[in-house]
Amino acid sequence: MTRPKLGRAAVPPGEPAAIYCRISHTRDEDQTGVDRQERICREIAERLQLRVEPTHVYVDNNRSAWQRDRKRPGWEAMLRAMGAGEIRHVIAYHPDRLMRQPKDLEELLSIADDKRVLLHGEANRRDLSDPDDRFILRIEVAHACRSSDDTSRRLKDALKDHAREGRPHVGNRPYGYTGDGRAIVEEEAEIVREVYRRYLDGESPHLNL
Repeated sequence: MTRPKLGRAAVPPGEPAAIYCRISHTRDEDQTGVDRQERICREIAERLQLRVEPTHVYVDNNRSAWQRDRKRPGWEAMLRAMGAGEIRHVIAYHPDRLMRQPKDLEELLSIADDKRVLLHGEANRRDLSDPDDRFILRIEVAHACRSSDDTSRRLKDALKDHAREGRPHVGNRPYGYTGDGRAIVEEEAEIVREVYRRYLDGESPHLNL
């Protein structure tokens, strides 16, 4: 039996909701900051008349959802709250803020199996118990995962090219060197030399306050 879909007006006012915000340290296509994400999510909650307790705002700043071994404390806390029945709605700027790995989506769906949890975003809403919405979410997350895989591959290829050409990989400018890592900034280098001279002479690196 196909479960009937809820229209937007069918969401009862005052139901408990969670807000989830995340931004990666990598350059995703969408780098909307967590503060702006939260503002947009609160506007969605107000429009739907959902109740968001301060303890149900979860933020993972500078956290990748693509890296498989990356811990996301906010995400994990939200799943626990969902499993405990504390929230019936999850609000995120976009589904790819929640997850970029299929395994994370399956964990979310597994917790939502016994509860009708609705996922709200800026552009749409997904019923995590509805087969059609689950199918669409799986496609969206698979696409996000593929996009991150492609970005990682391009970055690794670029680093290999730099190594073959003898160009250093410096990331942020290292203190004592120019931005390209090829020349010494003498004023900064002298400070580094002084620090090492004093350390080798036996001076403690810790401040004695």
